[in-house]
Amino acid sequence: MSAYTRQTPRLAVRLSAELRHGEHTFTAVTRNLSIGGVCIESDVPLKEGDALSVGLFLVVDDVEDSTRPPLELQGRVAWVTPGEQGKAIMGVRFERLSAYQTTGLTKFLKMMGQT
Repeated sequence: MSAYTRQTPRLAVRLSAELRHGEHTFTAVTRNLSIGGVCIESDVPLKEGDALSVGLFLVVDDVEDSTRPPLELQGRVAWVTPGEQGKAIMGVRFERLSAYQTTGLTKFLKMMGQT
């Protein structure tokens, strides 16, 4: 059994994400998402335990909805592993979600097909 066990089911979904770590901002792509966290593929590897802000962009019919701001969530890197073509795959556990963020994420997951 692994040291890290997910507590919520994840939905396989590829979304654009904007990550902020300290004073650095960079883009990434999600691999999967749940109410508890997200798996991200990025050119910029972070370290296990690093705190970051994740901005998720709503997608409608495979196109980003530029009329809506990203859903901003705070998280902490739970694990990191090397990906293909020099990318890093990182598991991020969400922290301190407000009622607004939890509601927004829940609605988004339902819209994307999670039951």
